[in-house]
Amino acid sequence: MTRHLALARACRTLALTELAAAAWLLVNHEWLLGILVAWAAPSLLAADTICRCAHHRARAQAQRAARLEAGEQVQPLTPCCPFWKPSDGPVHGPGCTRPPLPRLDTYRLDDAGRAAFDEIVRYNDRSAA
Repeated sequence: MTRHLALARACRTLALTELAAAAWLLVNHEWLLGILVAWAAPSLLAADTICRCAHHRARAQAQRAARLEAGEQVQPLTPCCPFWKPSDGPVHGPGCTRPPLPRLDTYRLDDAGRAAFDEIVRYNDRSAA
C-alpha cells in the first residue's frame, strides 16, 4: 500500500465520519452545527479521489518499470500525441513528442547508405547511454 492509498483511506473515513456526525446533529435539531460539520466532507472526498488517482498512477509506473526491466516492450503511460490513443499506438500526429524510430527498410540501402545508417545507430546508442 502506498502512502497515497493510506491518505485516501483516511480522508474517506474522516468524510464518512463527518457525514454521520452531521446526520446525527441534524436529526437532533442542531441545524447550524450539522451544516458546519457536513461542510468539510466534500473537500475530504475530493482529496480522497486525488490520492487514489496518485496511488493508481504510482502503481502503474512501478508495473511499467518492472516490465521494462524484464525486457518487455510496453507503451508509455502518457500518450505522446493526440492521435496515439484512438489508434492504439501505430498512428502519430505532426506534433508527436516520441523519439524517431530507426528505419525498418534498411534492406533498400546500398553499401554506403547502410554504413551511414549503422554509424547513426551507433552514435544514437552511445548518446543514449
